[in-house]
Amino acid sequence: MQHALFIYGTLMPGLRLEAEMHGARFVGAAQVPGRLVDVGLYPGLLHGEGQVTGEVYEVDDAHLARLDAVEEMVPGDRAASQYWREQVTVLAGALAGQRVWTYVYNRPVDGLVPIPHGDYRRYIREIGRPS
Repeated sequence: MQHALFIYGTLMPGLRLEAEMHGARFVGAAQVPGRLVDVGLYPGLLHGEGQVTGEVYEVDDAHLARLDAVEEMVPGDRAASQYWREQVTVLAGALAGQRVWTYVYNRPVDGLVPIPHGDYRRYIREIGRPS
């Protein structure tokens, strides 16, 4: 089975974990509702006001299971998971209105730096962080 997956951080092309997306088919640029925080070496998407910029890819069941492990999502155990895979609705772009999977940060956010514009690539350029 094929799944639409929205990515917004280090899985994107040119960033640290892009190799994890090899074999996925690019569908298009997109924005989803929420906000981003800087978790350290990667961002975390949170529910809330705003928009997060990223890309949608098509992945199969096996690829999605591998990404669950990369994102430290423990299927069936939200409390043990760093990220939790949820469906969200694309807000903008050619995919507007489509439901897609994404990884939502699932740990406390006290003290984490907000990324107010919701664009991780722009953020790492602004702060001078290596990709």
